[in-house]
Amino acid sequence: MRVLRPPLVPATLIVGLVAALAACPIMRPAIPNDYFEFREKLQEAVADTVVVEMRGMLVMQARLDSRLTDLAAILTADSLLVTLEADPTLRPLAYAVGATLEKTLESKDTGGSVRSAFRNPDGQRQAVDAMVIGLGTGLRRARAEEMDGA
Repeated sequence: MRVLRPPLVPATLIVGLVAALAACPIMRPAIPNDYFEFREKLQEAVADTVVVEMRGMLVMQARLDSRLTDLAAILTADSLLVTLEADPTLRPLAYAVGATLEKTLESKDTGGSVRSAFRNPDGQRQAVDAMVIGLGTGLRRARAEEMDGA
């Protein structure tokens, strides 16, 4: 009597292929070079917005300063704006930064490849980084203006 055993080669081959596929990194769309120009413009625009919105608003400045580290961990621009909006002290800033983001995205200088990159996860992360850096830069500039004026 003959005992049938399952063939080991096909099973080993399938397991090897699955392991190889699992080890491959997921390819994400590349961020175009002009996206980095957009990021710089966004960062500067957010900083300018913060200076205007926070002039003389010491409570808002202190609240933003205490939240900057938490905001840096956020992954999408929408989540960043929702988080700012959820804080009653920072709500006016959230609306102003949201308008700044929209204006920067819709600018004539912003091309279709930048808008497309903005929608992918890497582009979102880059935009959040730019916005948080802009928030911190604007906060420092607002405080510096108050120190100079005092």
